[in-house]
Amino acid sequence: MNKSDCLCRVCSSTISDIFDFGNMPIANNLIPVINDTYTKNEYKYNMKIGVCINCSSLQIVNVPEKELMFNNQYAYFASQSEFMKSHFEKLGNKVMQLMDKEKDYILEIGSNDGIFLKYFADKQYKHLGVDASENVVETAKKNGVNALCSFFDEETSIEINNKYGKAKIIVITNTMHHIENCQEVAKGINNILAEDGTLIIEDPYLLDMYKIGSIEQVYAEHNFIWSLHSYKTLFEKHSIKLFDVEHFDTHGGSMRYYFSKQNLNKTSTMQEYINLELNNKIFDINTFIKFQENCINISKELYNFVVSKSKEGKIIAGYGATAKSATTLNYSNIDKNLISCIYDSTPFKIGKYTPGTHIEIKDAKLFTKDSPDYTILFAWNHKKEIIEKEKNNKSKTIWVEYIPKLKLTYEN
Repeated sequence: MNKSDCLCRVCSSTISDIFDFGNMPIANNLIPVINDTYTKNEYKYNMKIGVCINCSSLQIVNVPEKELMFNNQYAYFASQSEFMKSHFEKLGNKVMQLMDKEKDYILEIGSNDGIFLKYFADKQYKHLGVDASENVVETAKKNGVNALCSFFDEETSIEINNKYGKAKIIVITNTMHHIENCQEVAKGINNILAEDGTLIIEDPYLLDMYKIGSIEQVYAEHNFIWSLHSYKTLFEKHSIKLFDVEHFDTHGGSMRYYFSKQNLNKTSTMQEYINLELNNKIFDINTFIKFQENCINISKELYNFVVSKSKEGKIIAGYGATAKSATTLNYSNIDKNLISCIYDSTPFKIGKYTPGTHIEIKDAKLFTKDSPDYTILFAWNHKKEIIEKEKNNKSKTIWVEYIPKLKLTYEN
């Protein structure tokens, strides 16, 4: 286990390198066409994961420039998932109970295509979404959402404060792990959150990632994986205190965090998870070493399966051209020579190719007709939704799951 020269972006302690993934593409940088120009000039970077034993933060130590990741070609549109629509509608109903419709407004950082704020727009609540990717912001606006295309930082918060005032609610879902300069975001939140306001953050949870050995939760755009301890460390620097949490099964295990500027009583649920992190040795370097070993084993097991079935002449496809699958595919050396295609329902992705591995992305409507022998469920966090849809379509395949262990499902 090597010590790096990098300092933790949360607490400024020296961090340790867990392991080197080698040269990796940016996960959402889909290739529009396969030719020498794109394949020779495709951007890659040496992805290394570091861990801070002081605050438990897991982070990429050499994050690519943010403009390379978040731009007008961003490939993730959250509204493609009916499950996530329902998930955010429930959160929206909960948040509305905390607001005075006549005077309060809600700010969402990382608002994507407006999947969450649309509920507020439809009910005429004051709101503002901020996102750095122009194409998803334009989609949000078309859906009636008030949205601003910008990277959120202290300067942006001042501009928003001057125009809209303090926000009663700030929501950040599946976004804080995208942001390299977390201190700037915390400063901005401190500047714009009302004194009696609530900050709500939801992200993939570090303990869940360790538990299932989810190699693919980390990629360029996911340059942090958070825990209660690391979030407490970050926001307490800026006089914002964690007081409650909720755990969800989304994305392989996520945590929702509730913060306030006020000194609110800490809930018993929060204390339970604080203790759980300590009991699971979140500050022990051996916990990270075990995670590394699990990731390597998952990668090898999937690669060996794909190679063996390919030699048998079986047609192997994927389902869900997810950003996280880019880590698994590239680290496992599984490319277009082993997988025929990946099916996806996102219009922006269809007809393009996966970064680094150059696998064609086809319209999920073709899945039933093609009927591949084996289909790797890259969008495994939406397993129930996908398998139910394809079962109704009378699709025929053998589903392949690979996290935490290789598993075959014959439900279609």
